[in-house]
Amino acid sequence: MGANGLVGKFYTFAERVMRIAQFQLLWIAFSLCGGIVLGTMPATIGLFTVMRKWLQGNEDNQSYVKIYWNTFRKEFWKANLIGLIFTIIGFLIYMNFSLIRYTHGIVYWLLVIFVFMISILFVILLFYIFPVYVHFENKFSRYFSLSILIGMSFPFHTALMIIGFYLVYLLLLFIPGLIPFLSIGLFSLVSMWVSMKVFHSMEVKKEQTAVKKQPFMKGFMKNGFKPAANENENAESHH
Repeated sequence: MGANGLVGKFYTFAERVMRIAQFQLLWIAFSLCGGIVLGTMPATIGLFTVMRKWLQGNEDNQSYVKIYWNTFRKEFWKANLIGLIFTIIGFLIYMNFSLIRYTHGIVYWLLVIFVFMISILFVILLFYIFPVYVHFENKFSRYFSLSILIGMSFPFHTALMIIGFYLVYLLLLFIPGLIPFLSIGLFSLVSMWVSMKVFHSMEVKKEQTAVKKQPFMKGFMKNGFKPAANENENAESHH
Protein backbone atom coordinates (compact mmCIF):
# COMPACT_ATOMS: atom_id res chain seq x y z
CA MET A 1 0.00 0.00 0.00
CA GLY A 2 2.82 2.33 0.94
CA ALA A 3 4.74 1.43 -2.20
CA ASN A 4 1.67 2.10 -4.35
CA GLY A 5 1.25 5.44 -2.63
CA LEU A 6 4.85 6.39 -3.33
CA VAL A 7 4.56 5.28 -6.95
CA GLY A 8 1.40 7.33 -7.33
CA LYS A 9 3.04 10.42 -5.85
CA PHE A 10 6.11 9.98 -8.06
CA TYR A 11 3.90 9.59 -11.12
CA THR A 12 1.98 12.76 -10.24
CA PHE A 13 5.23 14.65 -9.67
CA ALA A 14 6.71 13.41 -12.96
CA GLU A 15 3.50 14.35 -14.78
CA ARG A 16 3.66 17.90 -13.41
CA VAL A 17 7.33 18.25 -14.35
CA MET A 18 6.53 17.07 -17.88
CA ARG A 19 3.69 19.57 -18.08
CA ILE A 20 5.98 22.45 -17.12
CA ALA A 21 8.55 21.22 -19.66
CA GLN A 22 5.80 21.11 -22.30
CA PHE A 23 4.85 24.71 -21.57
CA GLN A 24 8.49 25.80 -21.84
CA LEU A 25 8.93 23.99 -25.17
CA LEU A 26 5.82 25.75 -26.44
CA TRP A 27 7.29 29.04 -25.23
CA ILE A 28 10.53 28.38 -27.14
CA ALA A 29 8.66 27.31 -30.28
CA PHE A 30 6.36 30.34 -30.32
CA SER A 31 9.24 32.69 -29.51
CA LEU A 32 11.03 31.36 -32.59
CA CYS A 33 7.83 31.76 -34.62
CA GLY A 34 8.00 35.49 -33.97
CA GLY A 35 11.70 35.70 -34.73
CA ILE A 36 12.58 35.87 -31.00
CA VAL A 37 12.49 39.70 -30.93
CA LEU A 38 8.79 39.89 -31.80
CA GLY A 39 7.91 36.44 -30.52
CA THR A 40 9.17 36.42 -26.93
CA MET A 41 6.52 38.67 -25.37
CA PRO A 42 3.48 37.08 -27.10
CA ALA A 43 4.92 33.66 -26.23
CA THR A 44 5.26 34.76 -22.61
CA ILE A 45 1.65 35.92 -22.51
CA GLY A 46 0.69 32.54 -23.96
CA LEU A 47 2.80 30.78 -21.32
CA PHE A 48 1.07 32.56 -18.45
CA THR A 49 -2.34 31.92 -20.03
CA VAL A 50 -1.88 28.14 -20.17
CA MET A 51 -0.17 28.15 -16.76
CA ARG A 52 -3.26 29.86 -15.32
CA LYS A 53 -5.56 27.31 -16.98
CA TRP A 54 -3.44 24.47 -15.60
CA LEU A 55 -3.50 25.86 -12.06
CA GLN A 56 -7.27 26.16 -12.36
CA GLY A 57 -7.48 22.42 -13.01
CA ASN A 58 -7.58 22.10 -16.79
CA GLU A 59 -5.88 18.84 -17.88
CA ASP A 60 -6.78 18.74 -21.58
CA ASN A 61 -3.43 18.36 -23.32
CA GLN A 62 -4.66 19.31 -26.80
CA SER A 63 -6.43 22.44 -25.58
CA TYR A 64 -3.14 23.90 -24.27
CA VAL A 65 -1.64 24.07 -27.75
CA LYS A 66 -4.83 25.62 -29.09
CA ILE A 67 -5.02 28.14 -26.23
CA TYR A 68 -1.35 28.99 -26.68
CA TRP A 69 -1.74 29.56 -30.41
CA ASN A 70 -4.94 31.62 -30.07
CA THR A 71 -3.38 33.77 -27.34
CA PHE A 72 -0.15 34.24 -29.28
CA ARG A 73 -2.05 35.36 -32.38
CA LYS A 74 -4.61 37.54 -30.59
CA GLU A 75 -2.23 39.28 -28.17
CA PHE A 76 0.75 39.58 -30.54
CA TRP A 77 0.84 43.37 -30.92
CA LYS A 78 -0.31 44.24 -27.39
CA ALA A 79 2.30 41.89 -25.93
CA ASN A 80 5.03 43.50 -28.02
CA LEU A 81 3.82 46.92 -26.91
CA ILE A 82 4.32 45.77 -23.31
CA GLY A 83 7.81 44.66 -24.28
CA LEU A 84 8.53 48.03 -25.88
CA ILE A 85 7.34 49.87 -22.77
CA PHE A 86 9.54 47.64 -20.59
CA THR A 87 12.52 48.35 -22.83
CA ILE A 88 11.98 52.11 -22.66
CA ILE A 89 11.54 52.10 -18.87
CA GLY A 90 14.59 49.88 -18.41
CA PHE A 91 16.66 52.13 -20.66
CA LEU A 92 15.60 55.26 -18.76
CA ILE A 93 16.48 53.63 -15.43
CA TYR A 94 19.87 52.64 -16.83
CA MET A 95 20.49 56.19 -18.07
CA ASN A 96 19.63 57.59 -14.64
CA PHE A 97 22.03 55.12 -13.00
CA SER A 98 24.71 56.33 -15.40
CA LEU A 99 24.01 59.96 -14.50
CA ILE A 100 24.36 59.35 -10.75
CA ARG A 101 28.16 59.23 -10.89
CA TYR A 102 28.27 62.73 -12.40
CA THR A 103 26.27 64.32 -9.58
CA HIS A 104 27.35 65.45 -6.11
CA GLY A 105 25.89 66.53 -2.80
CA ILE A 106 22.14 66.65 -2.26
CA VAL A 107 21.43 66.11 -5.96
CA TYR A 108 23.32 62.84 -5.80
CA TRP A 109 21.26 61.50 -2.89
CA LEU A 110 17.95 62.69 -4.35
CA LEU A 111 18.77 60.98 -7.63
CA VAL A 112 19.82 57.78 -5.83
CA ILE A 113 16.56 57.68 -3.87
CA PHE A 114 14.50 58.45 -6.98
CA VAL A 115 16.18 55.78 -9.13
CA PHE A 116 16.00 53.25 -6.29
CA MET A 117 12.24 53.78 -5.85
CA ILE A 118 11.57 53.66 -9.59
CA SER A 119 13.62 50.46 -9.84
CA ILE A 120 11.57 48.80 -7.07
CA LEU A 121 8.31 49.78 -8.79
CA PHE A 122 9.67 48.45 -12.08
CA VAL A 123 10.59 45.10 -10.50
CA ILE A 124 7.10 44.83 -8.96
CA LEU A 125 5.64 45.59 -12.38
CA LEU A 126 7.73 42.81 -13.93
CA PHE A 127 6.55 40.38 -11.25
CA TYR A 128 2.83 40.96 -11.72
CA ILE A 129 2.17 42.32 -15.21
CA PHE A 130 1.83 38.93 -16.93
CA PRO A 131 -0.43 37.27 -14.30
CA VAL A 132 -2.57 40.42 -14.12
CA TYR A 133 -2.80 40.69 -17.90
CA VAL A 134 -4.01 37.11 -18.41
CA HIS A 135 -6.34 37.12 -15.40
CA PHE A 136 -8.19 40.42 -15.63
CA GLU A 137 -10.21 42.15 -18.30
CA ASN A 138 -9.27 45.83 -18.30
CA LYS A 139 -8.05 48.77 -20.36
CA PHE A 140 -4.50 48.27 -21.60
CA SER A 141 -3.09 51.25 -19.68
CA ARG A 142 -4.66 50.03 -16.43
CA TYR A 143 -2.66 46.80 -16.34
CA PHE A 144 0.51 48.65 -15.41
CA SER A 145 -0.93 50.62 -12.51
CA LEU A 146 -2.95 47.63 -11.33
CA SER A 147 0.14 45.39 -11.30
CA ILE A 148 2.11 47.88 -9.19
CA LEU A 149 -0.84 48.47 -6.86
CA ILE A 150 -1.34 44.73 -6.27
CA GLY A 151 2.37 44.18 -5.65
CA MET A 152 2.50 46.98 -3.08
CA SER A 153 -0.79 45.98 -1.44
CA PHE A 154 0.36 42.38 -0.87
CA PRO A 155 3.99 42.68 0.32
CA PHE A 156 3.96 39.19 1.86
CA HIS A 157 3.05 37.59 -1.45
CA THR A 158 5.58 39.74 -3.30
CA ALA A 159 8.28 38.59 -0.85
CA LEU A 160 7.07 35.00 -1.30
CA MET A 161 7.47 35.40 -5.05
CA ILE A 162 11.03 36.68 -4.60
CA ILE A 163 11.86 33.69 -2.39
CA GLY A 164 10.34 31.36 -4.97
CA PHE A 165 12.40 32.93 -7.76
CA TYR A 166 15.53 32.60 -5.65
CA LEU A 167 14.86 28.90 -4.96
CA VAL A 168 14.33 28.27 -8.69
CA TYR A 169 17.59 30.12 -9.37
CA LEU A 170 19.45 27.90 -6.87
CA LEU A 171 17.92 24.77 -8.42
CA LEU A 172 19.02 25.80 -11.91
CA LEU A 173 22.44 26.77 -10.57
CA PHE A 174 22.79 23.34 -8.99
CA ILE A 175 21.40 21.45 -12.02
CA PRO A 176 22.09 23.63 -15.10
CA GLY A 177 20.87 20.83 -17.37
CA LEU A 178 17.31 21.80 -16.40
CA ILE A 179 17.62 25.29 -17.90
CA PRO A 180 16.51 24.38 -21.48
CA PHE A 181 13.48 22.47 -20.17
CA LEU A 182 12.26 24.01 -16.91
CA SER A 183 13.76 27.46 -16.32
CA ILE A 184 11.16 29.82 -17.82
CA GLY A 185 8.40 27.37 -16.95
CA LEU A 186 9.34 27.27 -13.26
CA PHE A 187 9.68 31.04 -12.98
CA SER A 188 6.26 31.51 -14.59
CA LEU A 189 4.77 28.83 -12.32
CA VAL A 190 6.00 30.62 -9.20
CA SER A 191 4.75 33.98 -10.48
CA MET A 192 1.33 32.67 -11.54
CA TRP A 193 0.82 30.50 -8.45
CA VAL A 194 1.57 33.33 -6.02
CA SER A 195 -0.51 35.76 -8.10
CA MET A 196 -3.48 33.36 -8.06
CA LYS A 197 -3.27 33.39 -4.25
CA VAL A 198 -3.35 37.20 -4.37
CA PHE A 199 -6.32 37.24 -6.74
CA HIS A 200 -8.20 34.82 -4.51
CA SER A 201 -7.54 37.03 -1.48
CA MET A 202 -8.81 40.03 -3.43
CA GLU A 203 -12.00 38.19 -4.36
CA VAL A 204 -12.61 37.07 -0.76
CA LYS A 205 -12.11 40.61 0.54
CA LYS A 206 -14.43 41.97 -2.13
CA GLU A 207 -17.15 39.48 -1.21
CA GLN A 208 -16.77 40.22 2.49
CA THR A 209 -17.00 43.96 1.83
CA ALA A 210 -20.09 43.46 -0.33
CA VAL A 211 -21.81 41.41 2.37
CA LYS A 212 -21.02 43.99 5.07
CA LYS A 213 -22.33 46.83 2.92
CA GLN A 214 -25.45 44.90 1.91
CA PRO A 215 -26.86 43.02 4.95
CA PHE A 216 -29.69 41.49 2.92
CA MET A 217 -27.11 39.47 0.94
CA LYS A 218 -26.15 37.49 4.03
CA GLY A 219 -29.32 35.43 3.69
CA PHE A 220 -28.48 34.54 0.12
CA MET A 221 -24.95 33.56 1.10
CA LYS A 222 -26.24 31.24 3.81
CA ASN A 223 -28.61 29.57 1.37
CA GLY A 224 -25.85 28.84 -1.09
CA PHE A 225 -26.33 31.87 -3.35
CA LYS A 226 -23.40 34.08 -4.22
CA PRO A 227 -23.14 37.51 -5.81
CA ALA A 228 -22.77 37.48 -9.56
CA ALA A 229 -19.23 36.65 -10.68
CA ASN A 230 -17.09 39.66 -11.36
CA GLU A 231 -16.45 40.30 -15.01
CA ASN A 232 -12.73 40.19 -14.31
CA GLU A 233 -13.04 36.60 -13.14
CA ASN A 234 -14.12 35.61 -16.62
CA ALA A 235 -10.92 36.80 -18.26
CA GLU A 236 -11.01 33.86 -20.62
CA SER A 237 -13.18 35.93 -22.93
CA HIS A 238 -10.26 38.35 -23.12
CA HIS A 239 -7.84 35.64 -24.10
